[in-house]
Amino acid sequence: MAGNRKQPFGYRMEFGEYTPHPAEAETVRWIYQTYLAGASYNDLTEALEKGDVPYEVGKLWNKNMVARILENYKYTGQCDYPPLISQEQFDAVQSRRQKQSAPLRKTPA
Repeated sequence: MAGNRKQPFGYRMEFGEYTPHPAEAETVRWIYQTYLAGASYNDLTEALEKGDVPYEVGKLWNKNMVARILENYKYTGQCDYPPLISQEQFDAVQSRRQKQSAPLRKTPA
């Protein structure tokens, strides 16, 4: 069964426009800052589960939810969404994500 979330976490629709949802927007900022400080997806998921801001009513946080937030360019103010993070933060997160997912290369013996 599909979830009820119609817009990215951190926003709500008011009078036909996307506006930041205060608690969720702060959580998005925290996710970006904490990831850039070195936290893993598991670290973030565990901390979010202990927090007061659910991803969606009745759903537990998971790594996929964290990943979707970290890869969503709309948080920089794209596509009629108000910015929640800077372009620099977004770019730094994408750089770290690429390094984390890069396959390990064997060094010659």
